[in-house]
Amino acid sequence: MSKKLLTKYIWLSPLYVFIQVFILNDVLFASYINPYLYILLIITLPKNTPNWFLLLYAFCLGLAIDIFVGTVGFHSTASVFIAFLKPSITKISIPQNIISEGEELQLQKIGIQPFLIFTFILTLTHHSSLFLLEHLSFTNFLRLTLKICLSSIITTALIMITQLLYFRKK
Repeated sequence: MSKKLLTKYIWLSPLYVFIQVFILNDVLFASYINPYLYILLIITLPKNTPNWFLLLYAFCLGLAIDIFVGTVGFHSTASVFIAFLKPSITKISIPQNIISEGEELQLQKIGIQPFLIFTFILTLTHHSSLFLLEHLSFTNFLRLTLKICLSSIITTALIMITQLLYFRKK
């Protein structure tokens, strides 16, 4: 991972934490949908990002959200979990000849279908682990499943929109 990309992601972190904490956490539709846009930073890190950096970055990002939201490690756990799974899911969902090792995993570089599948799998995994940790029970399984699915769909849509608006092909 180049120093330029490292600097970019470090500077984007406070912005996405701010957007998440002060804007998106106030968006709650019918107690089912809460978008988590900050995971975009974990999703788009380059393929060749060292695993130690990927896990540490995800932990710090999740911890920042936990501190501002007042949760006890839920976001950091879910973020580290998707960071741990990301290399495997990248190999499964993104064709290897589309992108080089040092490039960011962006919509414009890998295409709509692979990026959508990749993003949705990671988002669904993040939301499943986050909401299961939050609720710590399966008593209202249907409501929990609905919350996971709807939040994952909305978060994936926000990530796709963000990719279309801000990460244009140069």
